[in-house]
Amino acid sequence: MPGGNKNIKPEDGHQFQPGEKAAEKYTKKIAEQLANELLDWMEEVDENGKDSGHIFICDFLADRRLTKNLCSYLARKFSSFSDLLEIAKLKQEAKLLKYGVADRLNASMTKFVLINHHDYVDRQNIDHTTQGQAVNDIQIRVADKATIDKVKKLLNGDKPDQDI
Repeated sequence: MPGGNKNIKPEDGHQFQPGEKAAEKYTKKIAEQLANELLDWMEEVDENGKDSGHIFICDFLADRRLTKNLCSYLARKFSSFSDLLEIAKLKQEAKLLKYGVADRLNASMTKFVLINHHDYVDRQNIDHTTQGQAVNDIQIRVADKATIDKVKKLLNGDKPDQDI
């Protein structure tokens, strides 16, 4: 299907070039209005005063037929939009934690989203040391040349003349 990025036919027109007025659809004011709508959407309550459960920013964007690329573009272009988007991400993180702890959301999926979208880490720290000394730092000292020769024989697969 023609159209889209770098696939525009001559009869379709041309892609926007920097500085063209037509390309400047999203002004700072419109970008801030969009970010504030996102925050309002996340804070909506139902008729009983209960949280509406609006959590995911991508859900808001999809409802308005917007893309994540637009958010990235606006965040790079306007620091005020970037700041408001950061607040929305913090609100999303807080809701995930709150609903996850309150068992309102599936715990495994909540953990998945927090790890993959909010830089949470799920790991175990295992101490691979021996009495404070790293395992690979242990040194073995051999007393004499005869013992060294016996060890070399063992490493080559030969049987030793006598026990070491």
